[in-house]
Amino acid sequence: MIEYLFADYNTPFLIAFSFVAVMMVLEIGSLLIGAGLSQIIDNLFDATDVGIGLDADADADIEMNDNFISKYIAWIKVENVPLLILAVVYAASFSIIGYVGQSMLVRITENPAPTWIAGIVAALGAIPIYKVISEFLGSKVFKEETTALSEKTFVGQIVEINTGTAKKGLPAEGKYKDQFGQLHYFMVEPENEEEQLEQGTKVQLTGYEQSIFKAIKVD
Repeated sequence: MIEYLFADYNTPFLIAFSFVAVMMVLEIGSLLIGAGLSQIIDNLFDATDVGIGLDADADADIEMNDNFISKYIAWIKVENVPLLILAVVYAASFSIIGYVGQSMLVRITENPAPTWIAGIVAALGAIPIYKVISEFLGSKVFKEETTALSEKTFVGQIVEINTGTAKKGLPAEGKYKDQFGQLHYFMVEPENEEEQLEQGTKVQLTGYEQSIFKAIKVD
């Protein structure tokens, strides 16, 4: 088994597998020191969404390359999923397809495919698997986390109690209209034990814990 994993004709798949292992270790390590590697990489690529800044007299070829890179990154990105996770998903898919394909070929013909042919086949075969897995992650796994993170940015905003009366331990529905005119609804409870927040009351959000906002009345 070990010999098969490290065989010369499996070199691309071993590299991909090593990349997955290293990225997982680095991500865990970065989280332990308080800075997620996936988040850092996403921040680095944020500028690419709008294109790399170019001078007015920049060469046309550079502009074309920049547009190509921007479109390529826009295609591979999946909403809510960090780029590092997407890279790991593709590399893992590529590695698994390659190893399984070569193993089947060796068993059937007793000879593996040439490395470059196996690499191309695995690279193409990994694309649909990558899309399916990454879109699942974006819609099922990372969606709730992204929504929670975006709601945390509401802390400090003035909102209105929309339905019911909020008491400590008995939250009521709050309503907030953002700068784009979009309405957001969430649960709010008073920060102070003795305070009640009645329907129509304007309150300021002071914290966010376990999907519930803490708030105080606004005079």
